[in-house]
Amino acid sequence: MTRLTFLLPALLVALTPASHAGDAPFASAAAKGALSSARLLSAGPPQAGVYRAGVEIDLDAGAITYWRQPGESGAPPVFDFSHSVNVAKVEPFFPAPKHIDEAGTTVAGYDSRVIFPLKVTPRDPGAPVKLNLALDYAACSKICLPGRADLSLDLPREGSSPHAADIAEAERLVPKKLTAGEAKKRLTLKRAEGDAAWRLVYLGPGKALDLFPEAPEPLFLDSKKVGDGFELTLFATGEKPKAADATLTIVTDQEAFEAPARLE
Repeated sequence: MTRLTFLLPALLVALTPASHAGDAPFASAAAKGALSSARLLSAGPPQAGVYRAGVEIDLDAGAITYWRQPGESGAPPVFDFSHSVNVAKVEPFFPAPKHIDEAGTTVAGYDSRVIFPLKVTPRDPGAPVKLNLALDYAACSKICLPGRADLSLDLPREGSSPHAADIAEAERLVPKKLTAGEAKKRLTLKRAEGDAAWRLVYLGPGKALDLFPEAPEPLFLDSKKVGDGFELTLFATGEKPKAADATLTIVTDQEAFEAPARLE
C-alpha cells in the first residue's frame, strides 16, 4: 500500500501550545500546527478503576485527517503512550470515518474535529496517573503536513469534566464490535467473478451506507458500492492473494459496527 507522499517531506510541523481557558485540569495544553491542533481530554474521575479520556484533533476549515486505514494514500494517527506514569494499558478507539475525495483519490478519514476515545487502566488504582502522549498524525488541505504533538495530562481523580459529554459522543460513534456469529446474521459474503473479488450484501437492520474494509499488510482491500451491496477486491504485492482474514466496518443509517470476515 502506498502511503501519502507529503509535499513537504522534510518538514516536521512545529506544534506550539495554545491556551483553552477554564479547561484545566481536564485538558492538556493544545499543540497547534499549521492546519490543526491536538490535545488530551479527560472525562473525569475513574469509574470501576478505569479512566475515560480522549485525543482531540481540531482541524482548520478545509483540512482533513485520517482513519487507522486511510486507503491507498494517507497516514493514520500513531499513539505512543509508553512514557506515561502509572499506566498499565491505554486502549485508543476510532470513531467511524467517512470517505473523502482528496485530489481525485478517495481516502477514509475525518473532515472536522475528531476525538479518539481512550480507556486508561492504571497499574496502581490508588496512585496518580499521568498520560504522556507522543502523537504522530497528518493534516491535509492543499498541502499535507506531517505533525508530532507531545502532550501531557495528569488525570483528575475528582471533579466534573466539561469534556465528558464530547467524549461520550465520540464513544457512541465508535463502531460496535460483532462476533463472527453476529456478523453472519447481518451480512452475506460470497465470491464474485474475478481472481480475488467478493460480493457483500447487508441484511439489516437498517440500510448500509458505507463500507470500510481492512486486511493485514501486505494485503489491501478495496471496495465499491454496487447495487444493493458492495464489491470487495483483494490486492497484494507479488503473487495474487486467494484468501484473507478481514475486518469490515459498516456504517448504516442506524449505527456503525465492525465485523470479522473470512475471504476465501
